[in-house]
Amino acid sequence: MSDYSGRIARLQAAMQAEGIALTLLAGTDQMRYLTGWREGGHERFVGLFVPAAGDPAFVVPKMNAPQACETPAGIAQVFGWEDHTGWQDDVEPLLKGWGIGKDSTILVDDELLSIHLLNLQALCPGTAFKPAGDIMASLRQIKTEAELAAMQRAADMIDAIYEESLGWLREGITELEFHELILAAIKREGSRPSFPPLICFGANAALPHHHTGAATLKKGDVVIIDIGCIWENYASDITRTVAFGEPGDPDAKHVYRVVSAAHLAARGFGRPGVSGEATDATARKVIIDAGYGDYFVHRTGHGIGLSTHEPPYIVQGNAEPLQSGMCFSVEPGIYLPGRFGVRIENIVTVTPDGIRSLDADAPTELRIVPVV
Repeated sequence: MSDYSGRIARLQAAMQAEGIALTLLAGTDQMRYLTGWREGGHERFVGLFVPAAGDPAFVVPKMNAPQACETPAGIAQVFGWEDHTGWQDDVEPLLKGWGIGKDSTILVDDELLSIHLLNLQALCPGTAFKPAGDIMASLRQIKTEAELAAMQRAADMIDAIYEESLGWLREGITELEFHELILAAIKREGSRPSFPPLICFGANAALPHHHTGAATLKKGDVVIIDIGCIWENYASDITRTVAFGEPGDPDAKHVYRVVSAAHLAARGFGRPGVSGEATDATARKVIIDAGYGDYFVHRTGHGIGLSTHEPPYIVQGNAEPLQSGMCFSVEPGIYLPGRFGVRIENIVTVTPDGIRSLDADAPTELRIVPVV
């Protein structure tokens, strides 16, 4: 699927154009994008150093060195540091060899632990450090056909699991029990979750990031199901809202229609050249005009690919124009504290003509799941 040497070359070309001497990526999806491998390392330092010219180098715990030597990108320089010595002794000569000095600028992975950044700064007094997020986003945001194919497979898989899961809703089941059934289905399909399934029954659906717990399902509950899986390292992510039997809250069906209209408005508006913030505003206007503006408490969407959340972000303040090949969620919501919430989320990709959804459409009316 991936041309890792080409990706590294494109990063180096972008660095040269911006006068960047070095990019350091931690054991994140940024590293996976360039090498096909990532290792979190827990508290230990794991780094991929990419100079503006020359060969990249891994500096990793010695226990991970064999894995770093076998990455799909074939990084030849691998330095394995030991717990009792630390990593700085391996990094210092690399920096000197690349000519990193006081006039240099180093880009640093946005997810690098602060303690490692502080230690790196101590090795390079006077050197400028900046986040690597923007330059990496410029490489990752536009998906190739192969990436889109993997994301479509992940979307198809999670759509099917969602449809199957509605048959598991029954009075008395807990959020955690339903969560475990979702995980088992994802595993059965040869995949893994892209994030822990978010299951919300009743009033818990009014919490956009509720922590799935011991709440039991009752007749009349509004239910939010937010789930995703992975295919060839690329993520899917959908949210669906249903009612278990006729909803107990008389406003549930109306609120659902408002959120559905906001969701479809954003999808109809998005296209190359318009901004993320304008797409967000389109969804938000529908909800504001319906009188629920104070209850839409998050952005309209986030980019997705190797990471479940990555640029572009569909949010006020993002004036960057959408481009063909970008992928992101469209997920407006309304959350009425103590009552219920509604969110509808599809993953979409920008095409030359507009937006195409990777997921099957949610119904425009609140779906009623029979009580069993």
